[in-house]
Amino acid sequence: MPRCPLQVLPALLLCVGLWGACRLPEHPSSSPLRVEYSGCAEVFLRPGPVCALGAKPKTRQMFFWVDLPPEMHVDIRADGWLLKSEIVAVQEGQRLHVEVPPRAWVIQVTTPRGGTAWSLALAPYPELPLESRALYLWRAGKPEEARRLLAPFGIGPPRAERWQALHLLTHIAYQVGDEREAEELCKKAIVAQHDAGSRLTEATDATFLARLQIQQSQLDAARKVLAGLQLPAGSPAKAVYLESYYRGLLAVKVGDARSALVDLQGAADQAERAGLEEERWDAEQELGLQLQALGRSSDAAALFDRLRRTQPPNLPACNQAERLINQAWSLLLAREAGETLGDPIPLLEEAQRTCPSHGVGRLNYFLNLSLAHLQAGRPDPARAALIAARALDRFTTPFYRLWSLELEARLDLADGRPEAALQLYDLLDELAANASSPESRWRAAYGRARCYQALKRPAEALAALGKAESLLDEQSLQIPIQEGRETFAAQREGATGLYLELLLAGGRNAEALEMARRARSRVLRQLARGDRLAHLTSAEQERWDKALAAYWLQRTALDANAADDWRLPADRKARVRAARAAQYKEVERILDRAFTVFGRAGEREPLPPPRAGEVILAYYPLAHGWVGFAATGGEIAIHRFELPDGRLAPTADLSARLLAPFRAQILRAERVRVLLSGRLSEVDFHALPFESDILLAARPVVYGLDLAVPVASQPPAWKALVVANPLEDLPAALLEADAVTAALHSQKPAWSVEDLRGEKASAGTVRGALRGVDLLHYAGHGVFSGFSGWESVLPLAGSTSLTLGDLLALGRPPRWVVLSGCETGRSSAGVSVEGLGLAHAFLLAGSRAVIAATRPVGDRAAEGLFAELYRHWGPEPDLAVLLQQAQLAWRRREPAAADWVSFRLFAP
Repeated sequence: MPRCPLQVLPALLLCVGLWGACRLPEHPSSSPLRVEYSGCAEVFLRPGPVCALGAKPKTRQMFFWVDLPPEMHVDIRADGWLLKSEIVAVQEGQRLHVEVPPRAWVIQVTTPRGGTAWSLALAPYPELPLESRALYLWRAGKPEEARRLLAPFGIGPPRAERWQALHLLTHIAYQVGDEREAEELCKKAIVAQHDAGSRLTEATDATFLARLQIQQSQLDAARKVLAGLQLPAGSPAKAVYLESYYRGLLAVKVGDARSALVDLQGAADQAERAGLEEERWDAEQELGLQLQALGRSSDAAALFDRLRRTQPPNLPACNQAERLINQAWSLLLAREAGETLGDPIPLLEEAQRTCPSHGVGRLNYFLNLSLAHLQAGRPDPARAALIAARALDRFTTPFYRLWSLELEARLDLADGRPEAALQLYDLLDELAANASSPESRWRAAYGRARCYQALKRPAEALAALGKAESLLDEQSLQIPIQEGRETFAAQREGATGLYLELLLAGGRNAEALEMARRARSRVLRQLARGDRLAHLTSAEQERWDKALAAYWLQRTALDANAADDWRLPADRKARVRAARAAQYKEVERILDRAFTVFGRAGEREPLPPPRAGEVILAYYPLAHGWVGFAATGGEIAIHRFELPDGRLAPTADLSARLLAPFRAQILRAERVRVLLSGRLSEVDFHALPFESDILLAARPVVYGLDLAVPVASQPPAWKALVVANPLEDLPAALLEADAVTAALHSQKPAWSVEDLRGEKASAGTVRGALRGVDLLHYAGHGVFSGFSGWESVLPLAGSTSLTLGDLLALGRPPRWVVLSGCETGRSSAGVSVEGLGLAHAFLLAGSRAVIAATRPVGDRAAEGLFAELYRHWGPEPDLAVLLQQAQLAWRRREPAAADWVSFRLFAP
């Protein structure tokens, strides 16, 4: 389990009685220059901000981050005197490290052109009477003597020293294990600090109090403390960091991944700008743990590796131990998800050798050790470690209590005592509900199901698994759409596999098929608009409209700025593009918030049944092996099979596993709809050997997403948009556009075609032209990129593009879409839950059918294929049949070419 790093400042002390002696410069709050600062022992905001510094050189080190490009000269001055500074480029600005001379009264940030652009008042840092002696006693292991010295300053009527004494007394009480007294003292300290205007210490103690409350699952209380902090402009960077960091920890605690990722990343960025290296490491460590919990193991592993390689050589032993334990916890989380990234036990043992822990730290160590042995199939040492942890129960917190209960339950179940394990899982569910821990509630439901299975009570096991699925749906909605919901859901596929096994064992094939289909399409159904907009309340509609308006306003501005990139000098391009990347992140968050208006509505919608004359082939992984389904209007057949290791090529052997068992159903059908998951998503089913040829030669093949089919609100207007060669490097794309335009003009009724080519096909122009069209044909590049494909784009002219988010946000997408570009039909593979891609985004927005490629394709190959496709286009085209005919014709014409195989027809 992760250790929560304790944010404690030594003594944040300043004699407010000296303010009369200070010369306070006017703070240019109207200045557009953004400056952040750190290094103050205290910051007062009435008047202010005023930064208090100590007398010793070590206490006068300050960092300033200035939002100006590194090539722009900036000076730091003290009372007009230029200070020697170390300058580092950080986040497209510059961070300056200076030592402030004694008796300085004002710090100024100056630029050659504008003179003083920003200033900060300074003041001396006098100590509280007896402070040095109290600190000495505390650090020498004599906290009670330190308490006695400080007690007179923390009681009685308000006085200048009271907030300082209460701050020290709070942390002394915590260090000696008296958390109740620490909490009460901290509440008094916060009030005194707020009254004194001591903003940095108030932020420190408010977030410390929130931490105590989070550990004790007093989540509403913690939320109120953080909300009450309300840092004004001019607050020090450390205070801003603390607020963001602890908001992130609270979000982690309640399962709000959306807020956790934003706040923890914001804290890490703030710490980097302000030179707060230890704090930055803490935030990035928590961010890595959150990524791991979301199933993003590779991203988390890369982050932890960087943290280990870049930690300072003189890091205190206990800080090193904390980092080792947190890295071990990330490996344990990966194992919980079925991944092996390394053995956590050596890291745990090294942490104990580096800094032998006591109390809650030792409890944490034994619980981690127990989980590591249990995951490795070693129940005896796992039980021994758990017994050692139970001996330290007086140090437990609700978080550790939940894990302790689950470990004991899992050990009882492994030892053949399901009745005892069931009682523990019931208790775990109750405590998890009280502690607002959705993760533990899911684990409790899954654990109860396994107990009922062992007790041969399948009906109760299925009920428990139904609850686990519902909890998983709720949790996945808390994950931003751009952060990989499918990897999070795939972590829990063990419960879905058990659900399927129990349904199949009971002969409930129809329910098993529906379960597999819902699990596979879980993430996509959460994002599908379909006809759901028509059923929003007026308040929900207003939220959606406002969010979409904000999204398009910022997207349009970003594209307009990108169009001028060619004018920038080389030394400014990197800064501008990095700043724009941060703006894109904010745009993504706006879109994510827009989709929260739908909630869980999509999960309740019925799955599309087989069409007349259609067979649905669906495949899903089990705990051991796979299961396939063949569903027609009147029957459901099942087949269990194993997949070979390595790459799955369309061979006769693979066809024998996947198609042969359903030969009769395929031959009776007029078309095949395949629903794929996991490794099978990469298999070109239409190219699998079947009968004496391939499946496509026998029947048209559609790749389904299991979304509700949108109801047409009006008949087609026969309007088409053809976008061709926007980057002007694909000459065959222009020939393809000519063929498409000519074919559509020859139709009856004739189509109205708008043709955008080359530099005319900018994002703004294309988005405007898309309004009201029935068909989009795009002949250009396609890019599949980013985690879960979220950074995938259709590149357009003028350094612009249509992003995956743009497609999700389309008001009324085309009925039919043809994407003649590389990887336009690709989505993230390897997990049982279907992910996102460009073709998928069109269907989620409401398109009826999309033709796209799952791999790179040649320029000339695409031209020939689509010239054939449009040769037989009709008023109400059946794209499955048209694509079948075009692919087979191209295959006959050029038997050696394989690019035609890359194209698939995707449908809801």
